[in-house]
This record gives sequence, structure tokens and C-alpha cells, in this order.
Amino acid sequence: MPIMKIVNKFIHNKIKSVKYMILIFLVLPVEVSGSYDLIQNGFGLDIGKSGSGFFLIRQYTHNSEKFSLITELRFYDIKGENEMFVYDYYTQQYRSIGSKNLIYIPAFAGLNYFPFAGKIANNFSPFLTLRSGPVLSIDGKETGSFSDRWGNSDTNFSFGSFLGVGIEFKWVNLSSVLLHIGYEYLPPSKSMNEPEDYSGLLIHIAFNRSVK
Repeated sequence: MPIMKIVNKFIHNKIKSVKYMILIFLVLPVEVSGSYDLIQNGFGLDIGKSGSGFFLIRQYTHNSEKFSLITELRFYDIKGENEMFVYDYYTQQYRSIGSKNLIYIPAFAGLNYFPFAGKIANNFSPFLTLRSGPVLSIDGKETGSFSDRWGNSDTNFSFGSFLGVGIEFKWVNLSSVLLHIGYEYLPPSKSMNEPEDYSGLLIHIAFNRSVK
């Protein structure tokens, strides 16, 4: 099967689940945006106990600067417990063994609380953060071709959350960098074939730029 047909089939099968998560990311804070003068869009990278990935983020900072609302859509690639790269002397290339074909897509909403707002230097702001929301898992087959692994993948939903601390570094033109670390709760869906708990430590780095 041509690669484009495989991709199209995969997108068609998963789009109904993903679109509702995108709506959470885009629409949820609209009703409260009137009290939030600074709106930022951003992206970032995260590294956790069970894998790594990237994310899109939207931050609404309240006029008081004491807290901000957060929505984020993440793509998190779960790493196999015994995953490693080995050199294949037959192909003369490195390949991965023990890997998992499992992707988590959390759509979280929450807030950052800045307890020292206005009390320390304006470009340095420690904060506490809490966010939660639905988590879509896409579980591909472990063997076979690309079409075999992802063409008939299983999708499941669960509910996750993140609790942590961080520091926001403010730059020029209302841009900022946020570094936070904490505990992410990613329980397995009960409908998964081999449910595992991928909760654990997560390091989050976000790069934000003002859109308002």
C-alpha cells in the first residue's frame, strides 16, 4: 500500500478523537480572555521518565500578573523499558530494538501561579503549576511493516495531570522562556491490551511569544 494511502487512512481513523482535543487547546480560554491582557503562543520540548516529545502551548496572563491560564497539546513518544540502538553488521546501519509503538497525546488545561509577582526582578518569576485533562493514546503494533503497525492501531482515552514548579524568564517583545519540572500522572487506559503506568518525572521547556 503506498505510503500516502497509509497516512490518509491513519488520519481518517484518528481525526474524530484528535479534533476534540484541539478544540480544548484553542477554545477553552476564550470566555475569560477579557481579563487577560497578555496572550502568548508557544512550543516546547519535554523529557520524562517514560519518553520524550514536543508540545504547543497557549498562555493567558492575568492583569494582576499573579497567575496565568494554560492550555497545551502534547505529543509524547513512549520509550520501551529496554529500548536501545545496536549496530546491524548486515545492513551496516544502527537500528532500534525493544522499542514501543505507543504515542500519548495529552490535552491539558490549568494555571501557573506566581507567588512573588511584583516582589522580585520583573524578568525572573518562579511559579507553581497545575494542569489536567484527557489523554489520547495511540497504540501501534510492535511488529510488521509501517502499514501493519499503524494502519490498525488502537486508540484509548484516559485522564492525566501534571503538578510542578518552574521559572519564567521574560525577554524583549513580551516573549518568554519557561522551565518547569514536576510529576506527571499518566495512568493507562483500562481498555489497553497491556496497560502500564507511565507516570513520573517530567521536564518541560516552553518558548512563548506574544500575540496580543
